[in-house]
Amino acid sequence: MIFTDPLFLFVFMPITLAVFYVVAHFLGKNYALAVLFLASIIFYIPHSLFSAALLITALIVNFAVGVKITFMDDADRNRRRVYLAGQFYNLITLCYFKYKIVTLLFGPSNGLVTDIAGVAIPAGISFYTFHQAAFLADAYAREKNVTQFLGQLGSAKATFSAFCRYGAFVSFFPQLIIGPITYLSEFNPQVQSKRFLRLNPIDLAVGLSFIAIGMFKKVVIADNLAPTVDVVFSAADAGAVIHPAQAWIGALAYMGQLYFDFSGYSDMALGLARMFGLRYPINFFSPFKANGIIDYYRRWHMTLTRVIARFLYTPLSVAGTRYAMFNRLAPLPAHLLSLWLPMLINFQIIGLWHGALWTFVVFGLMHGFYYALETEVRASKWYKKFSSQRDPLFIGLLERAVFFLPLLLSLTMFRAESVSGGFHLYSQMFGFAFDARSLFDMRFPVTMLGIAFSIIYFFPNSVELMRRYRPAIMTYDNESYGPAFMRRLWRPGWVQAASISVLVLASLYYVSRQPPFLYQGF
Repeated sequence: MIFTDPLFLFVFMPITLAVFYVVAHFLGKNYALAVLFLASIIFYIPHSLFSAALLITALIVNFAVGVKITFMDDADRNRRRVYLAGQFYNLITLCYFKYKIVTLLFGPSNGLVTDIAGVAIPAGISFYTFHQAAFLADAYAREKNVTQFLGQLGSAKATFSAFCRYGAFVSFFPQLIIGPITYLSEFNPQVQSKRFLRLNPIDLAVGLSFIAIGMFKKVVIADNLAPTVDVVFSAADAGAVIHPAQAWIGALAYMGQLYFDFSGYSDMALGLARMFGLRYPINFFSPFKANGIIDYYRRWHMTLTRVIARFLYTPLSVAGTRYAMFNRLAPLPAHLLSLWLPMLINFQIIGLWHGALWTFVVFGLMHGFYYALETEVRASKWYKKFSSQRDPLFIGLLERAVFFLPLLLSLTMFRAESVSGGFHLYSQMFGFAFDARSLFDMRFPVTMLGIAFSIIYFFPNSVELMRRYRPAIMTYDNESYGPAFMRRLWRPGWVQAASISVLVLASLYYVSRQPPFLYQGF
């Protein structure tokens, strides 16, 4: 099931919501969370029975390891071994079922091994694997939230109840397929609160508004940009000559498609969780308004950024710094070990996280080098002097203008069907084939691009719009760059209801197409 499926919207979601609150009222929290766990498995099963079996197996393994290391004595040498075994299970299943490293290195003609590694990639495996890896790290560190969440496990009934709570935490359907990756420290305080399980009309109003806005972004904007994207990138992969204007339109259309597809999912995830009385961390906060790539990664896929920084960049940077200090390295190699190398590895992993394709490798290199370069520039004396002597508004606009082209080019490579196809599209964008035949009628795509980028740069995002009701957990403290007069505070009322109804009607007109969310493939 996907969020834009009428079966999900008009059958699954209302029934789950009603059963959840009825069970919560009569039977209490543990049974209500068990309902969420069961509903999430039912939601996931249409992706494939094999994927559902793998998910349940991962839940059982990680829960068992988490319980074991939580209640083992610190002096027990096996505690660390059990923890590492659990993390090894997460890593090896993720690599085996998702990354197809054999295919990446040796191509699709490697025979049986490639075919086995390429059996259906389980939906959402990256997200629920990182989810559980973070849980195990918290359990190993004996975080208070872990022991409180697990409770007393003196009987089989208590253990099963704790497992259902854990299953609801990891596999809750709004965040199961594409995130956000939630920490237990964000989830547990909410389910422990006395306000949890109370049916609040504001939760329903905010949740439904998020769902309507997210649907509009996905099915009206993103999906109407998709045909142009497919035509241009297919032509580029075939090596066709493309008119420069249409090459730019194709690249910009993908930029808009990816933005509204992921933004739409993120809004719907927040809205669905809110209807059950839960606030989830923000995963998307106007990233194209970022003033550079550093700011961009505090706005795009924010929960993935923090998890990879926690498990990869920070340990590598600390290790490199310690090695440089211990061996008294010169400033340049010390800087390379403590900053540049960890950063390049970090972004290479981010690239490969999306899949085992060379286009993602190139994308990771582009973002890694640009991030390192921007870090050096911002730390330099000349830039600090230059920016301090100019108006902040001018500096902000200049930084965003400078960042726009590298971002566009990197996302173009990200979408390309091959590295050669990506570079060919670059050549057409900056070429002079003005006599090339037209690939499509430009009127509708240009209109959609105008609408899309006007919304991106001049309208508040959904979290800003409904900030009066604390719609989500702030993952990072992001500045709002949009025009202040456009950041109106949403509140329940007839005007807002009419506006939301228009978005819903427009979405329902297109919803029969039901293409999957782009990030569902990652």
